[in-house]
Amino acid sequence: MRNITFTIITLFVALLISPSSIQAQETTDHHWENYELKYRTYRLTLVPGLSTNGIDAVDYASKYSFNILGGYHGALHKGFEFGTLINANKYYASGIQIAGIGNYSGKHTSGVQLAGIANYSGNSMQGIQFSGIGNWASSDMQGLQFSGILNLSGGNIQGLQTAGAFNIAKDDIQGLLLSGVGNIAGGNIQGLLLSGITNIAQQDMQGIIASGGINYAKTFQGISLSSVNISQDFQGIQLGIANIVDDGQGIQAGLVNYGNKFEGVPVGLISYYGNGRKNMDLWTTETGFTNVGIKLGTEQVYNMLSVGFNPIINRDVWQVGWSIGRLHEYEKYDLYSDFSFYKINEGGWTNDINSIFKYRLLFGKKLNKQFKVYGGPTLNMLISRLEESDDYAPYRLFDIKAKGRQYVFWLGVTLGIEFF
Repeated sequence: MRNITFTIITLFVALLISPSSIQAQETTDHHWENYELKYRTYRLTLVPGLSTNGIDAVDYASKYSFNILGGYHGALHKGFEFGTLINANKYYASGIQIAGIGNYSGKHTSGVQLAGIANYSGNSMQGIQFSGIGNWASSDMQGLQFSGILNLSGGNIQGLQTAGAFNIAKDDIQGLLLSGVGNIAGGNIQGLLLSGITNIAQQDMQGIIASGGINYAKTFQGISLSSVNISQDFQGIQLGIANIVDDGQGIQAGLVNYGNKFEGVPVGLISYYGNGRKNMDLWTTETGFTNVGIKLGTEQVYNMLSVGFNPIINRDVWQVGWSIGRLHEYEKYDLYSDFSFYKINEGGWTNDINSIFKYRLLFGKKLNKQFKVYGGPTLNMLISRLEESDDYAPYRLFDIKAKGRQYVFWLGVTLGIEFF
């Protein structure tokens, strides 16, 4: 340890009293001259003000820089800088910076910054930033930012941001933002936003946006996956518990879908649109169930929640159902084709498997502005573990038993009224 300390002190003193030995070596790129800096290939600093460039260290650019504790210089020019605590350059840094606490570049940075706590680039950043807490590029960022907590870009981004908590970009993004908590973008986005809780795109977004909590994009084209997806103008796919748009086109799949104006395919328990359908249906089937349902969605594609009772069976049998279907409009009649799932309950809620899957092909005729009548054939399949389920089907085309379950198939009929 003593030999290492003696060597460092000897080298520092030798460089301090012999600056002529490290005068500038001419290079083909004199970018440092744009800032009226002098050039020396090497510099060694104990603390700012005590270096081989003396108290005028901010007037010099160097290729190789070693800061025993910390250094504040003019520029790092296409080289390497190492500091146990801090590396700081007033104008620019190009090359590799490694510091125990932080790296600072007053204007642009190009290269690699590695720090235990933070990296800062006062203007544009081209390259890679790694830090334990945060990276900050005041202007455009091209490359990669990795931090334990926060990445911040004051301008455009082309590349990748990865943070344990937040990525924040003031302007446009082309690339990938990945964070544990949230991504916030103030400009347009082309790429991927992935976060644990929230993504916020304040302008246009094209690509894929995914989070565990909320996605918001003012204008969105692509795929949005989250518990809650919100967009003003939307084209693409939304997958979540709740999907909300002002004006949308595409697919919405969730428990609740909502929009002032929507064209496309809704898949949900409730799909309510300002320009969509709002109907009540009343129908009966060959099984004896009489049902009432709320039909919502677009004019062409609908979802329906329903409840039904069976007065024919001499006990308390009731069902809840969900349907998704498509309306085909013709000159003289309408054609409905839909798929339904019904959970049948004996008395109270039946926890065991006891369900009917139904495909319906229904022909409808509008009689006036208030209602439409419809009817048509159905294909039915019962899956049940209950012995009482024998009463549900009026007859059987196929009756299969396997692994304690009964599978029954039959053809049926539906007759109903749709109210507007």
